[in-house]
Amino acid sequence: MNKITGHFDWEEFSIKNIEKKHDVTAVAKRDGQGDEPRTNSETLSVAENEIKQECETYIERHTAKLRIFLEKIEHKQNELSTYLQQNHFEPIYDKLKLEFDALAGKSQMLLGDYKNSYSTYKEEQKQFQRYHQISREPNFATSKKSIKAFSLIFFLLTVEVIANSNLLSGALVGGQLEGLTLAGSVAFINVFISCIIGYYLLKNINHPEKSKKYFYGALSLVYTIFILYLNACLGAYRAISERLFNDQYSLDQNFVKLTDQQINESLNASIMPWSVDFSFIGIVLTFLGISFAFISLLDGFTYNDTYPGYGNVGKNVNKYNELIKEESHNFASEVNKLLDKGNKELQNKKDQILNNELNYWDNNTNLLQKEFIAFEQKTKDVENKCKHIIDEYRAENKRVRKTEAPKYFQKSFELTEEIKNPEKVFKEIVFHYLNDQSRE
Repeated sequence: MNKITGHFDWEEFSIKNIEKKHDVTAVAKRDGQGDEPRTNSETLSVAENEIKQECETYIERHTAKLRIFLEKIEHKQNELSTYLQQNHFEPIYDKLKLEFDALAGKSQMLLGDYKNSYSTYKEEQKQFQRYHQISREPNFATSKKSIKAFSLIFFLLTVEVIANSNLLSGALVGGQLEGLTLAGSVAFINVFISCIIGYYLLKNINHPEKSKKYFYGALSLVYTIFILYLNACLGAYRAISERLFNDQYSLDQNFVKLTDQQINESLNASIMPWSVDFSFIGIVLTFLGISFAFISLLDGFTYNDTYPGYGNVGKNVNKYNELIKEESHNFASEVNKLLDKGNKELQNKKDQILNNELNYWDNNTNLLQKEFIAFEQKTKDVENKCKHIIDEYRAENKRVRKTEAPKYFQKSFELTEEIKNPEKVFKEIVFHYLNDQSRE
């Protein structure tokens, strides 16, 4: 579908040619001398009828040609009108509705599953609270809390390994390597093992069953004593090693150096730290290890709630609560995207119709309006020219005649509305004719 280009061309209607063809002046003089037409005549003379016929023939010939041109416009306008009257937006809406229903159905199904799981775990949490007589909400481990907890363990482990190896290496015969090995082993127990003990054993001191509470409390106490003892042994080992190191590498020539067996026997005394005189660095090592061990115990104890199992219950509830929020957010986001996409498709379709079919329709309607106006102007012009010729005929006729001129001479020549009114001439096309206000 497209618009009609061009316009209808009218041939020139020449007064001079008509007057020459019919010799109007001579015929008017001859008729007047013969007193034709008669004074009582009410119809046009032969000459006037010939001039009128020239006018009507000219208009009819061009009307026939113009009708063919207007039929092309009508054909295009019928196509465009039929197209424009269709609902071009309903398919887009139907497609949008189908996509929305699919999206809503999928989201509803997911939210239903999440809601069922959430309700199940929420009920488990309530039962857990009732059984264990807990009134507070669980302090479950989130991703952020887990990162903080594990970062603290890694930090403590790194610091203790570096600190212990530096404090030990200066007094050990093996130097940095021996200090790093010993420091790493003790740091692993102080930090990593303590964290595990805090998570799996220490939490159970809150258990409602007294047997479990006492059992795990006793195990935690044993581990605490072990940590105190281990770090005390490390401090004692550092103090003994420092003395042996200073003695072995003493500048005193009279000092008798110890054998390897004597050195080992001396170091074995560190297993009874209460019998060893601690050096300052030994004390620092001991308290550093104990401090890091207790921090790790507390980190494991508080991680994922201090009550055993309560954090996992709360974590499950929170997991599905977050999934519900996430799915709700995703659904809203997808709906917005879908609506934006639909609006763009609707706007593109609207722009396409405005810029193409509706524009073509408007152009063709405008062209039809112009041709109607041109038809009125052309027929009016031909009417005036014929009137001029007939008026010249009548003037010459009255000048030479002896009798009074017919009364109809006083009436100006006019074409009938059926010939010069385009709305009557082109009845089959007038449906598509609109003025500016109607077209807008």
